[in-house]
Amino acid sequence: MRRIAFWSPKGGAGKTTLALNFAAAAYYSGHKVILCDLDPQQSAADVFSENKLPFTVVSDRPQVAPNVDYLICDYAPSIENLPIEETVIVPMRASILDYKAVTKTTRLIRDKRVIKCVNAVDTRRHEERLLAMKLYAEGAHLVKDRSIYVRSLAAGQTVFQQNVYGANEARAEMNRLLEKINSV
Repeated sequence: MRRIAFWSPKGGAGKTTLALNFAAAAYYSGHKVILCDLDPQQSAADVFSENKLPFTVVSDRPQVAPNVDYLICDYAPSIENLPIEETVIVPMRASILDYKAVTKTTRLIRDKRVIKCVNAVDTRRHEERLLAMKLYAEGAHLVKDRSIYVRSLAAGQTVFQQNVYGANEARAEMNRLLEKINSV
């Protein structure tokens, strides 16, 4: 079982959106998935409550190891509650404030496999594009700013359940992240 955390010291980085869509990528690739919503806001659990997601979302870590391929944990933004999972995806925006916060705090989890994920990149903004490309050159995963992520969650679904403009590109971004996780 792969145990993966979506964790960041910053709020608003897109942890829940990425965690839900990553879980869908794993599910639609033929894997058994459970997403643990460890954020007190319970946003992932709220989406799951609409009964449209093909995988399970629980409000805490299971007490007994589940029979799944992926146990994905969506954390609240914090530096007090560090992830225990072996692989940590650290969502961040392509901003100097996120870059500095993530650079400082990833030192706290250096014993983990850390994948920075630059989320909601708007390539029309010069500084944002430059920082995103710098992080990409250092091994970060990029996710473009796409309205399909917001629209699918508003419908209680993921981009894998949508067949509208932008869904194919968004699915490809999530599948590349899944491939990156599986490459080790």
